[in-house]
This record gives sequence, C-alpha cells and structure tokens, in this order.
Amino acid sequence: MLVFRYFYALKKVDSIIMKRNYIKKALFLLVCLFNFLGHSQELDTTDSSRISINGPVCEMPKTTDIDNKIFIPRPEFVKERMNNTSERTSCSTFIVNYSGFPLGSPERDAFQFAVDIWENLLASNVPIRVNATFAPAANSSNLGSASPAYYREVPGLTNPNAQVLYPAALYEKLTGVDGDGISGESIDINCNFNSNRSDWYFGTDGNTPSGQFDFVTVVLHELGHGLGVAGFGIENPTGQGRIRRDASGFTISASSNHVSIWDTFIQARAPGFPITNEPVIDENEFADPSTTLFNAFRGGANSTLSCFSPSVVQEYGEAARTYAPGTFNPGSSYSHWDEVEFNNTPNALMTPFAAPAEAIHDPGPITLAFMEDMGWERCQSLSTNDFALEDIKISPNPFRESLTINLSTQLSNQEFNISIIDINGRIVVNDKVSSGSEITINNLSGLEKGLFFLTIESKSSDLRITKKIIKQ
Repeated sequence: MLVFRYFYALKKVDSIIMKRNYIKKALFLLVCLFNFLGHSQELDTTDSSRISINGPVCEMPKTTDIDNKIFIPRPEFVKERMNNTSERTSCSTFIVNYSGFPLGSPERDAFQFAVDIWENLLASNVPIRVNATFAPAANSSNLGSASPAYYREVPGLTNPNAQVLYPAALYEKLTGVDGDGISGESIDINCNFNSNRSDWYFGTDGNTPSGQFDFVTVVLHELGHGLGVAGFGIENPTGQGRIRRDASGFTISASSNHVSIWDTFIQARAPGFPITNEPVIDENEFADPSTTLFNAFRGGANSTLSCFSPSVVQEYGEAARTYAPGTFNPGSSYSHWDEVEFNNTPNALMTPFAAPAEAIHDPGPITLAFMEDMGWERCQSLSTNDFALEDIKISPNPFRESLTINLSTQLSNQEFNISIIDINGRIVVNDKVSSGSEITINNLSGLEKGLFFLTIESKSSDLRITKKIIKQ
C-alpha cells in the first residue's frame, strides 16, 4: 500500500510568535464544518454577545458596533478571466442548484460571483455540484452553513497513521468520476444562507457599507470549507480530543481510523518534543482520543498547532499557524487559519472571524497553496497561458529510474526550477533547467519507493505547478 504522509522538514525551534495584536471587536462566526453535519451559525437571542452553533456556545463580542473597513480584491488574473465574455476561460465548472435565489436577484448574482472566483482559481475536469438554499432560518440571527456532501477514500492514497478521506468535490476531481462512485452523479457541497437577515450586502465591488456583512465573502468562505479546508478535530463527550472517524467521515466508533486530508497536514508540539512539532495523527505522540490531543487543539497564545504542507511552508516561509484558542470553540477551532496571525492580511478569508464592512474576495496564497498539496490543481493566470496545466505531461508515473516532463511549445522557451520533495519534506532533487520542450530527470533509482511531490516553477512567469509522483 502506498503511503501518503507529509512532514515539515524545517522544524521550528521556537514557538510561533504572534505577529499582530489587532483583535476585531465586531465579529461574526463564519461557519466551519463542525462535525461535518452542516452546522449553522446562530446568534443567541437571549444574549447578543453569544454565538451558538447548534448547542455548543462560543463567547464572542457583539457583532454590530465596530466596522473593519478592508477590501481584499480577487486576483487580477481572475478578474481578467471573469471579464473575458468572448469565451469561457474558467478552469472548473460549478453547477449550482439554486433554491430561493430568484434569477436576476442581487443575492443570486453575489453567490454566482463567488462561484466564478472559485471556478477561476481551481482546475477540475469534473463538475462541482452545489445545492444552494436562500431561505428563512429557524433562528432569525442565522447566517449560513456549508459542508461537503460526503467523504470517500481515493484508492492508493493513504497514510501510515490512518486511512485518508477526501471531500466529495476533491474525491471526484482526483478519481475523474462525476459522482460518489455508488449512486452516479451526486451533490458535492450543500450550503444554506438566511434570507431573513437585513444586514447582507449583495454588491460585488467590495464597498461593503457600515454595519453590513459582505455576502460574497461569506459564500467564498463557506465554499472553501465545502472544498476541503476543514479537519475532523473535535472534543468528545469525555473532554478528550478526537480526530478519527468511520469511512463516511460522519460517525465515530471504537474502530474508527479515518482522517480528513486536512488532518494529514496538521502538527503540534507533543510531550517529550520540546523543540519540534509532530503530526497530530501520529498516535505514538498523540493518542486518539486523549487529553494530549485535546491540549494541542486549544494551545492558546502559545499554540504550535499549524499546517506544514510543503507548498504552505514554501509560500509562507514556515508552517502556517491554525486557530487554537485556549477554549475549544466547536465550529472555529482547528479548521481555520489563526485569527491573530492572519487577520487583515491577504490570507484572512479562511480565518474564523470577519467584521461588518469587511470584504475579502481572495482565498489567499496560503489557502491556495494548501489546497494544491491537498490534491487540487491551481488555475494559472492568462499571462502564463491557459494551456499550462493541461499541456505539462509527466511520464512515466509511477516511475523507476527517470522522469520526463513534456512542455507545450508555448512554454519551451522558459527557464524552470525543478524540485522533488519526499514525504518528510526534504528536497531530494533540485535542478535549474533551461528552455526545451522535454526535460528528463535521471538517476532516480536511489530514491525509496513511495510518494513524492514534483514542483515545476518558471523563473520568468508566475507558473508554478506541483504534481504527485510515485516511485516504484
């Protein structure tokens, strides 16, 4: 069985230092995938400073007093693609079943705007099917919810510590199957938004008025969770940390041994390891369930809980800190980027909180880097040529002694840096290659069998592609 494990080679010697002290005073909880049951965000009407997610209560400041006027626009190349009305240039197709979003309504236009952004950031040959409902919620303070419709294993991709489950849309992308493999075509993401709220801003220009919440931002965030930016970490009834689930991803039993693809990239400092971090799914260091694991989920200001995927480390320069407040908050802890670390930065979309007047129309470089390592392919800018993803061929894969990279003629005049990274995060091959339509990497017989990452990075454009390769 092929292993699917990632380690961050550049272990941090000191705990992660918080870079910003700004804390938002006007927050609402962008709903995460808590327990993967599509939990909704609600304000407790008995106390306006409380936000409740189907029972567990997260203490939050009031959500109406202070704005955070900030606008992070969509990437320029995404804007170019979306403005290219002469022909479709998106790299993926979202098929949305709209319920309660009348054709031509501002809420539908805003939702579709968010969909169009994701379509021009991620590449997939399989349609991503979404059920989107805009209707009154049982609690008038409800904002919305989203979750993958199902989780499944991808044959051949596993981990020495657990079996790995992939969210529906990513499972279909990796297998090339439009459906769950059981019942044919199927919905990949379910999401709901409250039509009773009076403080939505449905514009797409990022100029969100005072006291209003940007609908595009909320939809982008929730679809991000539906696409896989979420882990299985929870607090079990006995107050211990738990990750592993059964094969569906929704239930827990004594024999549970499945984790999400997000979980395979998360690390923390384990007892006995005062300097280095270890993967949280390694039961030699973090028994599952255990108080040790739960402590990793709620490290507070001194938390070392972070994402160590190779592309995230390359993009950010170190592992990216994930949200781990001292008190575990179901629906926000563990499955977001850290609020203090990334608030008011280009990576703020997938932090747990947002404020009125705030508009973030870009998932951010760290989120997209993580999604690439998770298995998604990134759409490239028009300046890099739309054919880049499809026309870079790697063979043979699996390989034994050598690899050949075939480039389209449009890319053959560029200089590339080629890297191969092993499952421990070590760069085992690093070559600079001049122009040419065919690049061959020899002398690979000494590599151990298993999974590697092949990174192709242009020295003259923004083209950067990471592929999974297998050594036999």
